[in-house]
Amino acid sequence: MLILLIGPKGSGKSHIGRTIEKHLGVHFFLVEPHWMDYYAKCEAAGRQPTIPGGIAQVHPMIKEALHTHQHVCVETTGASQEILDDLLSLEPGSNTLIARISVPLELCLERIAQRDQTEQIQMDIESIRTVYELSEALQIEADLTIENVELTEKEITDLFKSAISDKLE
Repeated sequence: MLILLIGPKGSGKSHIGRTIEKHLGVHFFLVEPHWMDYYAKCEAAGRQPTIPGGIAQVHPMIKEALHTHQHVCVETTGASQEILDDLLSLEPGSNTLIARISVPLELCLERIAQRDQTEQIQMDIESIRTVYELSEALQIEADLTIENVELTEKEITDLFKSAISDKLE
């Protein structure tokens, strides 16, 4: 099953992915380092990165993970319809769990300012605000909606355990 976490930067998608990997054995495929690698390759080659180029490099790795693991969790902001559509094409809808992650903008900005940026795509505040607005405006039917303000690991685990079970029925 593909578990797709959709939410703005700073909404806690990576934390949620690591939590369900730790407690439920779901493989968490952290996409940002792979996109960063794609950007670096483009820069080294003297060409501009494109969304289709990034999809062509990153999404086959996700597809491979889906063949290797029973459940794979991937994150996206949902700000790019092209990326989202391609992610949704990796598995049939009946085998895809969509989780919307919501957090107030100010908390997102606070989390971004406090976290380790090593595996994160760097963005200025205005870009973060734009991505936030695009992510929040996304119209998609979700299997699970989470207000990730003060959830414990147990609460996150319980929400996903139930949602995965419901999806498999």
